[in-house]
Amino acid sequence: MPAKADEQDMLKRLRELEEENARLRNAAKSATPKTTVTESEYKGHPTLNFEGGFRPFSLGLKKLVVIREVWPEVEAFLERHGEMKPKSSESRDSGSLI
Repeated sequence: MPAKADEQDMLKRLRELEEENARLRNAAKSATPKTTVTESEYKGHPTLNFEGGFRPFSLGLKKLVVIREVWPEVEAFLERHGEMKPKSSESRDSGSLI
């Protein structure tokens, strides 16, 4: 059985480790990389490169033009399926099939 002094030392060290763990978790949460968009070129064609807390990807001019043309549908899709909260309760599906 550990001596009283040893037990107090272990409890003190445990508290220090818990505080350090909390600090590291908070630092990891705040270190989420910000999304960056840069203009680039691929085989002589202009592209936009997207980098951040996800796998990097790029979009060319043709795809960006198509996205711009159908942007209202993209916004509607994101409202239905994205992580954002719906702006109004009327747009929510009740889930009823009848």
